[in-house]
Amino acid sequence: MNCLKPLAVLTLFLVASACPAIAQTAGKTTATTSGNRPPAQSLLDRDEAFPSSGLGARTIGQRVLLFQDGTWKVDQYYSADAVTAVSDHGRIVSLTRTIDPQTKEPVLKWDYTTGHGGPLQIIVSRAITTDRSEHSKNDNCIPVVTVRNLTNLGLFRIVAELEFDGANDVHAATSVMAGPLDDGEQGDYLSSPLFLDSCSGLTAKLHVPFCQFDNGLDCRDVVTASAFGTIPAMLAPK
Repeated sequence: MNCLKPLAVLTLFLVASACPAIAQTAGKTTATTSGNRPPAQSLLDRDEAFPSSGLGARTIGQRVLLFQDGTWKVDQYYSADAVTAVSDHGRIVSLTRTIDPQTKEPVLKWDYTTGHGGPLQIIVSRAITTDRSEHSKNDNCIPVVTVRNLTNLGLFRIVAELEFDGANDVHAATSVMAGPLDDGEQGDYLSSPLFLDSCSGLTAKLHVPFCQFDNGLDCRDVVTASAFGTIPAMLAPK
C-alpha cells in the first residue's frame, strides 16, 4: 500500500498544474473569455476609457457596472429611475423605485403604460376599375386595402370587412385578411371585385370580426379607419 502514496502525490500535482484557475475563481462571478484575458482588455486596446469605478452597461430595464477583472454588479445609483418592461402578455409596463421619506425604505411600484402605442389603421388606399375592354358585360371595382401597424406590438392576423354604399342605392361588400405585420410595418391587400360599374362616389363602413396581436391579445379595440383614402372609410357602429 505504501507504494501508492507517491502515485497519489504525483496525481494531485498533475491536477493542480492543469487547473490553476480553480482556486482563483472559487466564490467569484466571472465572465467567460478567450485567451485568459478579461473582457475589458479589448476596450483598452482601442484606447477607450474604462473608469476604475466600472464601465456602465444597460440590460433591458436595468443598468449594470462592468469591471476590468471580468466581474459585474447592478448599478445601484440608477436603480431609483423609472424603467420600461414588457409583460408576458405583451403589455408595456412602467416600473418605478422611489424612497419613502419617512422610512427611508425603497418603494417598488408598477403600472401599465397608455395602450399599445398607436392604432391599427385601415385605409382603402386605391380602387382599380377593370374590364374596360368590353370583354365583360360590367366593369369591376376592386378596392386595395392598406393596413398600417402603428402599435408597438406585432400583428398576427386581422380580418377587415368593408361595406360599400353609393348613390342610387348602390351596395356592395368585400373582406380581406392581413398579417403578420411587425410594429411600424404596413401592407397592401387586393380585395375581391365589387362588381360595380364604377368606384366613384363610394363610402365604406369597416367591420373587424377578428384581430389578434402576436402575443395573443385581442386588438379589435385599437383599429381605426381612415376617411382620407381613395374611398373614405369609417368604423361601423358596434
